[in-house]
Amino acid sequence: MRNRIRRRVVPIFIRIAERLSVRKRSEDLPILRALVAPSSTIRLLDIGGGAGTATERFSEGCGEVIVLEPNRKKLVVGRRRRPALRFHEGRGESIPFPDDYLDRAVAVVSLHHADDQAQVLREMRRVLRRSGRLVLAELPHSRVPGLFGRWIGGHMHGPSLSFLEAPELKEKVEAAGFVDVAIHPGATCYFVTATK
Repeated sequence: MRNRIRRRVVPIFIRIAERLSVRKRSEDLPILRALVAPSSTIRLLDIGGGAGTATERFSEGCGEVIVLEPNRKKLVVGRRRRPALRFHEGRGESIPFPDDYLDRAVAVVSLHHADDQAQVLREMRRVLRRSGRLVLAELPHSRVPGLFGRWIGGHMHGPSLSFLEAPELKEKVEAAGFVDVAIHPGATCYFVTATK
């Protein structure tokens, strides 16, 4: 009985949480979409994209969209609700795709959850094709959730929470071998873009 209730409640909770997250970032999604620059020839990977609610909005028009997500429950919800997106279980530290496979690698407010951010960035560079674009959206310290929010985030996403200011993240992206690294302001977050 308890497991049956949990199986019904968890997908509803995931959908509500993702909708609220998208609503909170509604002013930033057009900026993100412009930075991604969707086109029918683009193969895009969203790292930590959850059930794909935001991914669906900023990637519309891309030829192929892949969500890499470590949470199996979010994958189940995403596969059921968004069959046009491909969902893979995994983490950014070890992206399960070959070298030079993607045109865009995106992480929307997910890099701060990574155990090893430098490794995630190296992996993103590895799977990008020559001249492929990296697009990161992250929270500045002024927007970092309070103690309760971090506790909830840690419960839902794991214990690693390492927020960086834009110049710090820019430096990490450059150290991973990217070029043309730029910072772009957003309404609730900042963006860092780069080229392989």
